Amino acid sequence: MKIKDELIGREVLDSTGHEIGKVEDVDVDFDSQRISAIVLHEGGRLRGRERIIPFNMVETVGERIILRKESMGRE
Repeated sequence: MKIKDELIGREVLDSTGHEIGKVEDVDVDFDSQRISAIVLHEGGRLRGRERIIPFNMVETVGERIILRKESMGRE
């Protein structure tokens, strides 16, 4: 899927412009042919962690992906 390849590696920013990670993978709902979530890697390679962000929490997709303000509550 071309869009998946284009999103992987992009920076993801919170609504204030702070980088929270980079897209490692994209979950796709093949029935609807829509992206259901993006998988981020936060922090450094050795001590970082994965975080799954539902795609409906994405505000904008461009050179960077910007999240909606509501999506930034920490688990």
